Amino acid sequence: MSDIHIRHYEPTDYEMLSEWWHAHGKHRRPEPMLPKCGVVCEIDGKPVSALFLHMDNSCGMCMAEHAVSAPGLSLKTALLAFKHSIACLRKMARELGYHTMAVFTYSGIARVLERQGFRECNRDQVFLMNSLQEEPQNGC
Repeated sequence: MSDIHIRHYEPTDYEMLSEWWHAHGKHRRPEPMLPKCGVVCEIDGKPVSALFLHMDNSCGMCMAEHAVSAPGLSLKTALLAFKHSIACLRKMARELGYHTMAVFTYSGIARVLERQGFRECNRDQVFLMNSLQEEPQNGC
């Protein structure tokens, strides 16, 4: 049996996560866009995955995002780590008064979440982002 431990994300974890995103062929998330509330799952003392919680302050909805796992994990290990991470974030969110959690994720992770009570809202949705540091080309 593996020793599973969930700990809070620390800024010193950023380079490790960046390497993981790169190894999976994904874009590195800009560090300032990562929420302060994040968790890292460790199995047998080794970090294997991370997940973050965006917390909205205008309604009771939060979002779990930026899931990433260490490269080379077996599917079984990656799913185990993700299940523990999402359970931890759900508990944290409930304790903070949130009533709904949304997740923008990959289809493989979505299948796992559906078995944990999450429901698909819109199959046609595309996740986009844009820096607010730049002036908009059109608009006000």
